Amino acid sequence: MKIFLVEDSDVILGHLRRVVSEIPGAEVIAEANSQDDAIAGIAACRPDVVILDLTLARGNGIEVLRRVRPLWPALRIIVLTNKSAPQYRNTCLALGADAFLDKSRDFEDLALHLAMPQSQPRADRR
Repeated sequence: MKIFLVEDSDVILGHLRRVVSEIPGAEVIAEANSQDDAIAGIAACRPDVVILDLTLARGNGIEVLRRVRPLWPALRIIVLTNKSAPQYRNTCLALGADAFLDKSRDFEDLALHLAMPQSQPRADRR
């Protein structure tokens, strides 16, 4: 499973790399810390999964989601953010995120989401 990380915190990137490294067959193929770099990188790398933060160095994850989802509907997009307010969750899920996780309470659930089969229905998103 090829994973693309979109995150602007070096500390969080380190944690994400560790989580991914513990999943058999999973690898981080690229990273971006801004909206434009994320969109261009996803187009170039064609990952299986994107782990997406909403707060980026330049731009934001909602715009990444808005622009990427229509182009690659089969791409799994897991939002992992500190912006856990219902309006962010609802917006991300409406735009097609496969999961919405809060960094402060759901970080450990990330491995479970990555291990799920890709055919999981979007209605079961958390």
